[in-house]
Amino acid sequence: MRIGFVGLGRMGLPMARNLLGAGHELVIHSRDAKAVDQLTRDGARSADSPRDVASGVDVFCSCRVSPEHSVEVFLGADGVVAAGRAGLLCIDFATIDPATSRRVGAGLAEHDVGFLDAPVSGGPGGAASASLSIMVGGSEGDFARARPVLESVGKTIFHLGGVGSGVSAKLCNNVITGTLHVLIAEAMVLGTKLGIEPSLLYEVLRSSSARSNTLERVVPNHFLPGNYEPKSALAMMIKDLECVTATAKSVGVRMLLPAVAQQCYVEAAGLGHGEKDLAAVILPMEEIAQVKVGRARAAS
Repeated sequence: MRIGFVGLGRMGLPMARNLLGAGHELVIHSRDAKAVDQLTRDGARSADSPRDVASGVDVFCSCRVSPEHSVEVFLGADGVVAAGRAGLLCIDFATIDPATSRRVGAGLAEHDVGFLDAPVSGGPGGAASASLSIMVGGSEGDFARARPVLESVGKTIFHLGGVGSGVSAKLCNNVITGTLHVLIAEAMVLGTKLGIEPSLLYEVLRSSSARSNTLERVVPNHFLPGNYEPKSALAMMIKDLECVTATAKSVGVRMLLPAVAQQCYVEAAGLGHGEKDLAAVILPMEEIAQVKVGRARAAS
């Protein structure tokens, strides 16, 4: 299958590499010249724009960041619609808001182009091992057509309904994981301030009702070693929670805890931690409490 891929960041690069490994013909575009060079050495062909990518493929994939990026890639002057490829199928792997996904889907449909919103969960590790969970919104026909692509990059694939339902489910996931990172950070800072050795506190929490995938991610990999190299950047969680609160407001659902959690991330970003892992939300808390949970502090 001829597949186009735009956006070769922490998630997009390993996903694109897995598509090549599955034997698909790949055409790529990214602002990251190093990533483009890596994939072209592996057999991909580079193009100058999303429009150029879309002009010669059967399925067009995008893995960028924001709602604005998705609109630009699919509906922009140098995007997919400008290629004039009726019958093309598009997949957006970004975590954005459902209103934007529906806007993109409707805009593409006017040009007889199919669209799936298909945000992923599993981080760069899951992207590298092709074990991502993928939440898909779109028609049954487009979903069936996209299966060879989705199965090349993910392990657990959910078809949730029409366009917008994939990102809706992903926002629900990120409500939980984004808020839990903040709650776990507060608990670790409190326990450390009260004199409990942080690694022992972690063992208590993971053996008790507080155990979660988020606890197992953030404490041993980030809080305890003081490692804030980004697996999932803090700034991206601010964007995700902004999509959550805006979407919830539009349908009359209150989001109290995620709104507070978002402000904690905004505070950390304002102190220069936006490009670190989202675990860096703990750093302002440590400063206020005058304790250090981790053994080392990442460079500011």
